[in-house]
Amino acid sequence: MPEEINLANSLLKVFLKDYKGVKYIDSKINLYDWNTISTDSRKIKKGDIFISLNGENFEGDNFIIDAFKLGAKFCITSKESKGKNQIIVDSTLGFIHDFASFIIEATTKLKKFAITGTNGKTTTKELLKNILLQKFNVLASEGNFNNQIGVPITIFNLNKSHEILISEMGTNSHGEIEKLSKIAKPDFATITNIGTGHTEGLKNKKNIFCEKSNITKYFNKNSLFSFNLDDEFIKSFYKKIDCEKITYGINNEADLKAVNISNDFTNFDIKYKESFYRVKLKAPGLNNIYNSLCSASLAMQTDMNIQEIVNGINSFDGISNRFKIINLKNDNVIINDTYNANPDSTIRAIEMTNKIFYKKKKIAILGSMLELGEESSKEHQSVSSYLKKNEFKEVYSYGPNSNDYKKNLDKNTNFIELKNHNEIEKYINLNSTHNTVILVKGSRGMKMEKILISLGL
Repeated sequence: MPEEINLANSLLKVFLKDYKGVKYIDSKINLYDWNTISTDSRKIKKGDIFISLNGENFEGDNFIIDAFKLGAKFCITSKESKGKNQIIVDSTLGFIHDFASFIIEATTKLKKFAITGTNGKTTTKELLKNILLQKFNVLASEGNFNNQIGVPITIFNLNKSHEILISEMGTNSHGEIEKLSKIAKPDFATITNIGTGHTEGLKNKKNIFCEKSNITKYFNKNSLFSFNLDDEFIKSFYKKIDCEKITYGINNEADLKAVNISNDFTNFDIKYKESFYRVKLKAPGLNNIYNSLCSASLAMQTDMNIQEIVNGINSFDGISNRFKIINLKNDNVIINDTYNANPDSTIRAIEMTNKIFYKKKKIAILGSMLELGEESSKEHQSVSSYLKKNEFKEVYSYGPNSNDYKKNLDKNTNFIELKNHNEIEKYINLNSTHNTVILVKGSRGMKMEKILISLGL
């Protein structure tokens, strides 16, 4: 069907015609005759374009031959070879940014949403997608495709039938959010919260906020920003930005407010214009109440009514490895929160575990939190204070900052440093454990899902 034609496919020749960054195009290349664009030579399928990206830890040019062997139609590279089936550009990263931006500018009817924040951006993106799919053809970035490569690659998958684009935007260094905003040019955007994450590159919360606020860099007066009024940094942004606004919160009065929250954080009401709408979360937690409010505030920028939006929230199953509650025999519970970790999300997971399962014995198995720079030791020690406060009786740790988790624990808390994931088998046998909740969490690089495998899950 014509409306399913990939926009990148139909626009590549038009873009290259006036693109100043192009040096050479093999005249035999049919610029319309290809399937998709990939920057990973291992994932090339017959008929794809391979774009070779070069960075600190990889040289895409070294895999051009491999891409052709797998069936690449042609490649785009900055390597000066002028070979068969090649397009040479000044910078391949610059090319994917510029081409993605060109595609966005050509889509006049597309509604564009963008989400950033220290915690919750992936869940909020998936929640918003789940809501909007009830009425619209939606394209959203997959997984955490939220960087300078992932955002353009998502845009390359747009076709003429898409009505909505949802871009997740992540950063660990200055200037990245502005670049992504320039590419995606969102009409509607939000910052979920400002917390301690990626401080290795951005140093502190103030810098993190300044970086993430650039999501509005290419806004106009008709653009809309969704404000979490319970976050002081974001709240202070309210008067500084000239655009349409909507607010949400729990502790402060807002356009959308969560009230009547149940003790297990599975049920609450969204109060909107003096009316109440009951939400029943399949993925419980205070964080998901905030994520629900945020996604609802953004979804309201379409023609969906509030009840339709709530239906979309209620049908959301959550994200794999994000505070997934697994009920086991002997009244045991495993909380799989292994997707990622930073100080704020780890502290929140500890508090939520205690609030939901306060009658159970509590065990934490924590991997190190990465990319915290000079604050790393201090932040890990801070987490141990929350483990003490929330009465965790056993703590197992894995990774370079393992011993920092021990610093402020209660003297009666059993602490063990793991040398590898499999070692947990020595200490925990789920068959002989009763009425216990076990929280498993750590940064992505710690691969804490291996702990679950070692426990037989």
